[in-house]
Amino acid sequence: MAFLNVTSAYTADPGNVWAPKSAFQTTDPFAIVLLVQADSSLVSGGFLYDAVFQIVNPQQDPYGAAWWSNSGSGILSMPTVDSDINAFAFQWTNFGVWVSWPQYANAVSQIGGLSIQGLFYVQGSVSVEASDLFSNSGQFWFKVR
Repeated sequence: MAFLNVTSAYTADPGNVWAPKSAFQTTDPFAIVLLVQADSSLVSGGFLYDAVFQIVNPQQDPYGAAWWSNSGSGILSMPTVDSDINAFAFQWTNFGVWVSWPQYANAVSQIGGLSIQGLFYVQGSVSVEASDLFSNSGQFWFKVR
């Protein structure tokens, strides 16, 4: 039976995505990395995967720390900032996949409020297209100052 496992998610400097980094300035380059293990049948079968990368703000105090976005029809709570990639082919059985921004502030540019500094975490998931296989990571906490 085929398997898929996201072994970890973490933040990193895009210049070295293999080294987890847990503290950033708002102007530092920023990446979210997922490490993945996949069964060889996913590679040989030509399967495709989708990945979701999330930055999560656990601070939902509506008077100061919550993230929000103005949708044009009102203010919407935004506890996560999500980025995704779709329809990537499995090429290896152990690999990393990531998204990056020139600076952390770009990664959270769509949120409102003053809360881009603080403690946050990232997590992610990988789903195999046209199958029931998926896996999600644990949380990796980081600080922005």
